[in-house]
Amino acid sequence: MGHVFSVALPILAGKSGRVRNFERELEPHRKEWDRLSREGTFRFYNVTFQSGPQGDVAIYSFEVADPTKARTVFTDSPHDRWWVAYILDVHGLDLTTVPSGPPATIFTWTAE
Repeated sequence: MGHVFSVALPILAGKSGRVRNFERELEPHRKEWDRLSREGTFRFYNVTFQSGPQGDVAIYSFEVADPTKARTVFTDSPHDRWWVAYILDVHGLDLTTVPSGPPATIFTWTAE
């Protein structure tokens, strides 16, 4: 098993439809997404939508074999422009200013 991470990001007002249509929106960038994910040693990527009393949230979960190979710097490629713009528009988070490095794992439980 690799390293598993999740991040829950609030969805900005009026942007829930973009999350619900994530796979369709990704489609023009799918070939590059697949290539970059493999290079970054991603084994699994999941987007979950959750509604709650404080608003909608997108939960991004993924597993990587080697977190040091996951990309934290973005280029001016069509894929990267789309991804950075998507996260900024949907969540208000500018990926170009996020500190690099994986989050700290606090607790993990697995069945024996």
